[in-house]
Amino acid sequence: MKNASHTSSRPLPRTIRGLRAFHVATHVVGCFLLPAAERPPSAKSRDALSLWCQRLLAKFGVEVTVEGALPGAGPFLIVSNHISWMDIPLIRHLFPAQFIAKEEISLWPVIGAGAKRAGTLFISREKLSSLHATLDQVCQSFGRGESVVLFPEGTTTTGEGLLPFRSGLFQSALRTGIPILPVALRYTTLAGHTNPAVSYTGGESFGRSFWRTLGEPRIIARLSLCQPIFPGKTSRKDLAAEARQAILSALSGRGSADRVSSILHCRPEASREAASPLTLPSPPLSGGSPIAL
Repeated sequence: MKNASHTSSRPLPRTIRGLRAFHVATHVVGCFLLPAAERPPSAKSRDALSLWCQRLLAKFGVEVTVEGALPGAGPFLIVSNHISWMDIPLIRHLFPAQFIAKEEISLWPVIGAGAKRAGTLFISREKLSSLHATLDQVCQSFGRGESVVLFPEGTTTTGEGLLPFRSGLFQSALRTGIPILPVALRYTTLAGHTNPAVSYTGGESFGRSFWRTLGEPRIIARLSLCQPIFPGKTSRKDLAAEARQAILSALSGRGSADRVSSILHCRPEASREAASPLTLPSPPLSGGSPIAL
């Protein structure tokens, strides 16, 4: 039996969830009124999509805490662990960047159209030619000064473990010399324990995950920004392993009430000193995507 401190608070009643769902739906419709993603997104000012994502998080009652220093001017290959569809607006509200997503998402109603509008790069995991084409697109994005977000686990987890990283697209950093920015994500309870209600895993339907997330009275999202990794004379597999270790160390740091396990049973490095958290206030709005590779 799980410790009670690891469980989330009592879910909101159906009427409150329904009201939240209405506010979220109207906000999602508003996404299609935004101008298409600019090229490159501005790193100095909050672009329209960043602000839209911030307001979406507010409608779900998400409180965002960022640990670590925001990097200087990019571009970067931003790599992160993957827990939920909520990861996308969470990262996008902080970084004006493109995402790499599974090809089938482009066919999803509403979400696929929104992902295309945001400039998402789609990849087929089954076709080597698709990987090569995506690698070229990522390098071209770097050449235009755009950062790109990659979820190298290739799927979502509950947040209590970290899967091996697929290394294919780390080649883009070697080819261009663009630094890698590892970002560790956690969704927690007030006590700092992993909040399992936010995860989207195990073949669960999007609708069920969405409805459960709407029922969370308060969601605390913690992003730990690790030190950038500068590619040198190394291999893409070494870069992937270094980025993975940085994220694993951040997730298992002293600021976590839970320890995050490595599926590879890697021993985490010594926890780095925790940076002072920067809490991003959400706008006072009522209430309160795609899975990427």
